[in-house]
Amino acid sequence: EIEKKLEELGAKRIGLFTFDEWIFQPKGWEESGRRRVRVRTDGKKTWVTYKATIALSIDGTEEVEFEASSAENVVKFFQVSEFPLLRHQQKRRTRYELGDITFEIDNWPKIPEILEIEAHSEKEVRKGAELLGLDWGKVIFVDQREIHKKYYGIDMDAFPEYVFEN
Repeated sequence: EIEKKLEELGAKRIGLFTFDEWIFQPKGWEESGRRRVRVRTDGKKTWVTYKATIALSIDGTEEVEFEASSAENVVKFFQVSEFPLLRHQQKRRTRYELGDITFEIDNWPKIPEILEIEAHSEKEVRKGAELLGLDWGKVIFVDQREIHKKYYGIDMDAFPEYVFEN
């Protein structure tokens, strides 16, 4: 239904991506701002991202990201540097763009699809939600780990491999 609305609005479908992600989290990082390092690849590009959840708000996550040449080498680097691997996970993402607004529909193992709207400002994110007829009062500002746990009773951290079965 969301994709149909996006197409009616003239949003451009950028593509369907499957991401492999490795989440690293040294001891003590959980308590201090839910800090973690993520290595993500779509099979063509690889990104390394430091993330820290500072506040549960539209801009409450601090991120530092850069591209790397090889997911395997970066994962190995963190492993030999004794960064504990919390989990390996997968998701499928369908991305649309409408002007400066990005709409990402994420499909994770074990739960229904999730819509994420991103833009340069809260005003633009609100505009994206409004264009889709979504109720801003029902918006949540938490990461996927919290969505899985709070809304679906799934503790992602209990799965060292949280991946699709096929």
